[in-house]
Formats: sequence, structure tokens, C-alpha cells
Amino acid sequence: MLAIPLAFALLATVAGPANAQVYRCGNAYSQTPCPQGVQVDVTPAMSDPAGPASTVIQLCRRRDGQTYWVSEPCSARGWTLLRTARVPADASWDEQVGIAQAQYRSAQASATQPPVVYGSQASRKDACAQLDERVKQLDGMGRAGSQYYDLDWVRRERQAARDQQFRLRC
Repeated sequence: MLAIPLAFALLATVAGPANAQVYRCGNAYSQTPCPQGVQVDVTPAMSDPAGPASTVIQLCRRRDGQTYWVSEPCSARGWTLLRTARVPADASWDEQVGIAQAQYRSAQASATQPPVVYGSQASRKDACAQLDERVKQLDGMGRAGSQYYDLDWVRRERQAARDQQFRLRC
């Protein structure tokens, strides 16, 4: 008999107030408002009461090398897992396998695309020279005492130019 009230007390302690507001204050969270704090939505995520709208099927390889799509873990049969695919739960098995195979083919196609080839060495040198001039220009704009430019904007533009130089390996 003592266990029921104790369970309710524990639940009330763990659950806390149902409508507690949480604020993000910089990198910290608080239950009290703070200057320039943002209120955080802490309502629990609701799931569909009818059940999940999707399910996972797995592409497995047997020891002899043949592959099969199955709805249970590959390890249950001692097979090797090659790929998983999330498919609609209300589709027939053949439709689920078709969707999974389409996902597999698109992943294979994107994985085998040739690498991007950048422009010639001369055009890269030109781009590096232009970026270097841009950095010098921004340095002049951002000198101490400059009152004509937004220094945060100058800093962002300079960082973007330097990042581009790094990507081009200038």
C-alpha cells in the first residue's frame, strides 16, 4: 500500500511542473527569463497513434554470396548486413522491395560519380591573385579608426575570401 503513494511522489518529482517554461540564455538553459533569452519549446514529441508510417528492411548477403531483402535482422540468420532502407509500412512487400532497390540504385549512382575536376592551373592562379587583392582591399577598409565601414561585415568578407583561398589551395 505504501508503494503506490511513493510511486506517485517519485513521478511528480521526476516529471516536474507540466507547464514549466525553459529559456536559452546564451549557452545555458534556465527556468527563469533572462535578458535576450529565447523561450524553448519543451513539449514532448507526439507520435502517430496508428503506429509508425515506415518500417526498415535490410539487404542481407548469405554465405554463398546471394543477396536478399528481409524484414528481420540479418544476424538472425547469420547473414551479413549490406544495407538498410526505410520504406512505407502500409505498402506490400513487393512495393517495399522496389522502393528499397530504387534507393539503393540512386545511392550507388551518386557514389560512383566522377570526381569534380577544377579549372586549369592558370585560371586558379588568376583567382588566387584576385582573392589576394580582395583581402588587401578589405584590410585597408578595416584599419583601426575606420568609420566608413561596418567592421563586422569587413571581417566576414575577409574570412570568406580567405576560406576561398584555402579551398583553391592558393
